Amino acid sequence: MKHSHSRITACSPFLWIIILPVALALLASAPACAPSRQIPDCAEDIETATLFSDVDFWDLPDWSLEEGSISAEISKHTGLAINSEIPPQDAGRLLSLRILEDDLPDILAVADAGTARQLAASGKVWDLQELLERYCPDSHLLTQFPKDMKQELIRRDGAWYAFPSHINSLDAKEIWKCASPYYDEVDRCSTTLAVIWNRSLLAQLGLSPESLQTKSQVLHAFEKAKSYNNSAKGEFIIPLLLDGSFYQEYSLTVLYNSFGAESIDSKGHYASRWMKPEAKEALAFVNTALRKGYAFTKDLVANNTKIKSYMASGNVLCFIGNTANANIDYSAWVSTGPILSESGNRPVLGKDVHMANGWIHTFISKNCQCPDKMAHWLDYMSSEEGMMANNYGFEGADYQKNPDGTITLTAECRQKRENYAATGYSAWWNFGNIAWERSVLPLPSEHEEAYLKDQIECALGSHPDTYIFNSALLSLPDRFWEAHAELAEIQEAVDSFAQSQISVIVTAKTDREFDEAYAHFRSQLKDFGIQRLEDAIDRQFQENCAFYGETIEKVN
Repeated sequence: MKHSHSRITACSPFLWIIILPVALALLASAPACAPSRQIPDCAEDIETATLFSDVDFWDLPDWSLEEGSISAEISKHTGLAINSEIPPQDAGRLLSLRILEDDLPDILAVADAGTARQLAASGKVWDLQELLERYCPDSHLLTQFPKDMKQELIRRDGAWYAFPSHINSLDAKEIWKCASPYYDEVDRCSTTLAVIWNRSLLAQLGLSPESLQTKSQVLHAFEKAKSYNNSAKGEFIIPLLLDGSFYQEYSLTVLYNSFGAESIDSKGHYASRWMKPEAKEALAFVNTALRKGYAFTKDLVANNTKIKSYMASGNVLCFIGNTANANIDYSAWVSTGPILSESGNRPVLGKDVHMANGWIHTFISKNCQCPDKMAHWLDYMSSEEGMMANNYGFEGADYQKNPDGTITLTAECRQKRENYAATGYSAWWNFGNIAWERSVLPLPSEHEEAYLKDQIECALGSHPDTYIFNSALLSLPDRFWEAHAELAEIQEAVDSFAQSQISVIVTAKTDREFDEAYAHFRSQLKDFGIQRLEDAIDRQFQENCAFYGETIEKVN
């Protein structure tokens, strides 16, 4: 089944029509559109395209052609209006079915690596190099796109199929320069996975960040909050909130890092963190929190919307997880960095110093009915003009230019950015360009949200005991598992078992149940063949070390 598209004009109601399938040969011979960042000549009005994404908490605004709106500005420069289709769950499965049915939406913005691989291998999405050369040959993307990111994407997918978000590679920093070393330190230390504390509740309980450094101190704080609940008539305090259905991916990773669970053995070979005593300590920490009533089992399956509602309530004392998805007021929270183990182990943090992959990857379907407009859309949305409009609105009303080339945002602009789902300001996450943003914004002051955000995200990495290593050394080529089909089956079995068994471990009712569940976990991973996986990954790790001329030290 092919898509239906709508055409929108500023002076008439929406008219829905069915677009007949267009042969690829006719598509190839379609006339090229006007020069970059102008409405293509082939459009007498505006074509509506559908954007599909697997980022289920991404709230893109409804499209409007009202003068002065962000969406109207995009339509004016590209000839496109965008309808979003973001399933609340099972987006990857739904997209797989649509690939099989040859029924892809026009734009695919995906964060899941497996889904991105599937799209790249499908033959149903455009090679962006070909798309731009054919329909937008003057595009800045053909000359200014960071080379290191493009090389990584081609190495991953076989061609340049995807446009990545959150651009901040080494080459990107050369294109969009920031004069201050402030952001170099942010890049070196930051992670959105953190332990954060509610400042107001800390004061209410008579606690200070300085008294929350070690595991025993943190557990004592949770007990104090629980006792407060038992004795007070006020609002109920949630001592610890984990990251809902993402707790294994986010919360446990924070704890693995805090307690020093490494991916290297004493001989410098790759070894799974799951098999390390530090990982058991992380699982035991969660188990203790659940058994003692500091955290609640029902919240381990909460979706992101529910987690945000908890965080907005003001009743959460401590959150461990992905702060980027928690929608917090950074001035209301403080991070104490890692939770230090009484064992004396050093915390660890893996950072990809090349930062060449991004987060959301945008693909353009070959099913799209106006590839010329798609090319101009990519060009405009990633251009300095487009990024300025989409992120910061309009000069004078939303920002002022400074003599040094930076801009100062108005209070109204900041409010619009916070309310992005309604206003469209900073709503286009898939075109996030961190390096560019840092080149146009002045350094944040100590009272600004951006500065407070950096302090929270750098607390783990900037801790004097934290060992930071280059996580790129542990990366696998995109088709690694395709080349090792038997190992891929083992990996799938290991991952599936681990997800279910970790839930059993952390919800154990007694110490004995916990130890037995963890012992079964280790035993079963060995039976599945985890050693074979470790050996294969280690061979790639050693190749990566030779390629980059670096290694990872074992510090614990």
